[in-house]
Amino acid sequence: MPETPREFMELLQTRFKEKPEAGKDVNAVYQFVLEGEDGGDWWIDLTGAPGEVGEGRNPAPGCTITMAAPDFVAMMKKTANPVVLFMSKKLKVDGDLSLSLRLQGVLNLL
Repeated sequence: MPETPREFMELLQTRFKEKPEAGKDVNAVYQFVLEGEDGGDWWIDLTGAPGEVGEGRNPAPGCTITMAAPDFVAMMKKTANPVVLFMSKKLKVDGDLSLSLRLQGVLNLL
């Protein structure tokens, strides 16, 4: 099981190559801003097949998710609930909130 945001993003890119149809109906770009130790900026582009993952800032995300890197790792390991993180203001969403809800199915590839 991955232990850092980078490892999760690399695994997600591998999953997109294995299942190119995954996420194609989402048709959106997501930006992750992960703060603190092991943090960084990553984007997930689901506008084509297969989806793509990249490091840095995407110029046109439909949804930006900001959170602490340890909370991201806990969420990906399913030891933290994204709804609870959102309600406790540990996970912030800018842009189209409905897109953040559609992302869960894609992240379940991990």
